[in-house]
Amino acid sequence: MYISSKIDTTGLNNNPINDSPFRIGSSNVDWCEPNYAVTEYISEFWNTANIINVWIKGIQYILLFVTNGITILWLLLIIIGIGSVYFHATLSLAGQLVDEISILWVVMAGYTIFLPAIYFPQSLRAQRHRFIYSCIVLTIIVTCLSIIYPYANAFALMILGLPSTAFLAIHLSRCDNRRIKNLGIHCLGMWGVAVTIWICDRMFCSFWLSISFPYLHAFWHVLIIFSSNEAIVVCAYLVVKYQYPQANLILHAWPNEQWGCFSLPYLKFHDDGSYLSSTSNNFATKSIV
Repeated sequence: MYISSKIDTTGLNNNPINDSPFRIGSSNVDWCEPNYAVTEYISEFWNTANIINVWIKGIQYILLFVTNGITILWLLLIIIGIGSVYFHATLSLAGQLVDEISILWVVMAGYTIFLPAIYFPQSLRAQRHRFIYSCIVLTIIVTCLSIIYPYANAFALMILGLPSTAFLAIHLSRCDNRRIKNLGIHCLGMWGVAVTIWICDRMFCSFWLSISFPYLHAFWHVLIIFSSNEAIVVCAYLVVKYQYPQANLILHAWPNEQWGCFSLPYLKFHDDGSYLSSTSNNFATKSIV
């Protein structure tokens, strides 16, 4: 069940302007939170409050400064935060597409950066750039399809992300670093709770409205912010150690570990990392991953 916008569109449905994807309420997706309940200027106030996502990603970008691939990944995550705020504030189709298409590109970028070559088709294992080009073409195709039928985007993104959780679980089971393994388990658990909350908000809205608590999607945002941060840190560790077993990576937390689940994990090399100077590696950086 979805709550429709309180903006009066009577008499406007025949206006060609209504076909604009930037029009307020032009998206067919409307979450359980009642619209304009807090302020007349913001459709879903508490869902829009995930503006925190933008500055958290900015902090992580500084802490996890890297070159090439992961830099693009963080910039896309910041775009997701901006798009999500715009979408929930206006419920416009344009905001929905920016939000969901950015997520699509982040997921595919994650596969191109972190997926070990052992999982590639045989013909692509020796030439990783061919795998990257294939992913780019596939992502462009899916992007076009998402514009044609945007209602199915959220479910498609969930399905697309499932293999990544399986790969993460498999490689965590082989990891001998207890802190990284614990962080990965925490990440997967948080992701599982977040997905459960997302489904409950989407499928059982009438129940949440009956108990005056239609805010599950806002909690989804908080959980997915921190779980995505943890996933990138864990994947970066696993990939660097896979390519450079001698690398001495230390897990840190910002501002400190006493913040627990709300701290931002990041990695540092204990030494100068001079053996990572190869220009052919997307993870090459002098001191910080």
